[in-house]
Amino acid sequence: MFNAPRPAQRYTGSTSNGLGGSFVDDNPLSNSVFDDGLDPWSAAPSPTPTPAPQGQPSVFSAVIADATVPSIYHRAYAAVDPSSVGETSVNALSRVLNTSALPASTVERIVNLVSSKPRVSKLEFFVALALVALAQAGKDVSIEQVAALSSQNTLPEPALDLDRLQPTLSAIPPTAPLARRSTAQTIRAPLPAYSSDDPWNANPRYPAAQGVSGGGGAAPFGSSGADGLPNGAASSLAGTGLPNEWWKKQETIKVSILGQQGFILNRYTVYEVASDRKPHPVSRRYSEFAFLWDVLTRRYPFRLFPALPPKRLGADEQFLEQRRRGLARSLNFVVNHPIIKEDGVLNTFLTEPSFEAWRKQHPVSVEEESASKRVDRIEEMTIPSDLEDKLAVVRGKISPLIEQWQRICILAERIIKRREAAAGDLARLTNTLRAVIEVTEACWRGDDCELSNGVRAGLGQVAAHSQRHSEIAEIRSRSLQDTTLESLKAQRDLYLATRDLFIRHDRLSIDQVERLKKRIETTSVKLDGIRAAQKENWQEQVENLTAMIEKDQATIAAQLSRRVFIRACMWHELRVVLHNRENALLTQSVKKFAREEHEYAESVANNWESLSEAVEGMPFE
Repeated sequence: MFNAPRPAQRYTGSTSNGLGGSFVDDNPLSNSVFDDGLDPWSAAPSPTPTPAPQGQPSVFSAVIADATVPSIYHRAYAAVDPSSVGETSVNALSRVLNTSALPASTVERIVNLVSSKPRVSKLEFFVALALVALAQAGKDVSIEQVAALSSQNTLPEPALDLDRLQPTLSAIPPTAPLARRSTAQTIRAPLPAYSSDDPWNANPRYPAAQGVSGGGGAAPFGSSGADGLPNGAASSLAGTGLPNEWWKKQETIKVSILGQQGFILNRYTVYEVASDRKPHPVSRRYSEFAFLWDVLTRRYPFRLFPALPPKRLGADEQFLEQRRRGLARSLNFVVNHPIIKEDGVLNTFLTEPSFEAWRKQHPVSVEEESASKRVDRIEEMTIPSDLEDKLAVVRGKISPLIEQWQRICILAERIIKRREAAAGDLARLTNTLRAVIEVTEACWRGDDCELSNGVRAGLGQVAAHSQRHSEIAEIRSRSLQDTTLESLKAQRDLYLATRDLFIRHDRLSIDQVERLKKRIETTSVKLDGIRAAQKENWQEQVENLTAMIEKDQATIAAQLSRRVFIRACMWHELRVVLHNRENALLTQSVKKFAREEHEYAESVANNWESLSEAVEGMPFE
């Protein structure tokens, strides 16, 4: 099932906490954080099983079957899907079919036969090309005819002039910009007055040192920054705790699907991961992503980072695409986390050609971060005394924020799909208009009719500008899908990660200090009794009990230090990671969205302004 828990898996190995076991001895992926009816990896608000393919896709699978596809099919498809997404638009299909010299009415019929959606799969594209070949040969243009030829492994080759393939919008010269109307002074809402004070209202007794960069929070606790000051001192109260304009310096990870490998019962998806850390991308399986997350969760249980998208048996292409996007968002989060980005296993995952081989040759430590890092005195003093109150405020906001951002993602995805469908309908309208122009090519009067010629020329301009608008809308909808929608989902993932952080904190911050203190008291009383009685071998018993007390005292000291470290982690994650990401990245996304929507609106307006000028001379009589 979609949210089925993974089997528990324990890591073995020595620990330094003195209790003979890891503080993080449960598999962090064993309990799904998506078990509350929320499914953040699809457009549906709750998990649903993968629907069985039905309708046209299954028909076309039977049509092509295992037939050998002529090379021109692949060349034509590569011309409209250079990124190998696996689907293209109705507009792109129409442009390819228009190179066949077939009548516009035939092109329209073929497009409507293969798909009623705004996007066309590779399989549907191939069926369309087979139908073109049949039409060029004067044969029956039908799906049944293509299926018959496919069963004989004799798919026909269409005659396409791909060298004269109609250029996409990027190659069309832009129209002249519209003259801007003179308007009154624009009324703008007043900008909020931001202060340099800490957004979490920390204790002002420790002001930030002048001239010290706010990026100190990114280094391990207890280390020194470039200025020689203990880490965290400069960014404890003022500033973001991150480098100036850090949102412009984000590392980018790209994840793409290479394909399926393995046998039927053991098939798995292979992903290509490209990063700035290595010139050549690496290939990874989902299980390797899961291993990396196991390690990171155990090493950094009190750090903020999202969970992986889940696994599903019998996943369809739509789910795999959603998971690919989820993997990319998760990786982009951790490589830009000020602490986790320096992790050695993460770096190896991004750069090692064979991660599986590397794992077999190198033991991987899953020791908790607190075992090797300490919080210095200055950093400890910057932790606010009311940290628990601040955590409680954030806790209270998480559930409604998750619900609201999930609703935003669903609505945004729905709007984008509608805009994409409108672009597809415009492409179909273009084909229909061209079919109308063909039918009315000769005037019924039988002579050169200026009226019908002028109207036909005007309809040609409408068809050309409709196609241009279709291309503009298609490009914009894909851009919204790849940038704006992913930004919205990243915002939602941030709050899901915060909820997950609180779950781990509540489960893993429990220690044995009070129990050990009581045991020391009991052992001390027993020790005093043995010293007073001085029975046989009492010195040996005293030594054993003294050693036990010293061991317990050392464990208490280590766990008290861990308490401070956890508080410092939670303060850092809320103040540096959560507060900055939920605000700065949202500002960046909103500004980019507004700018691109403005440019899109201007392109659309310019296109229709151009049409208005082109049809100005259409005759009435």
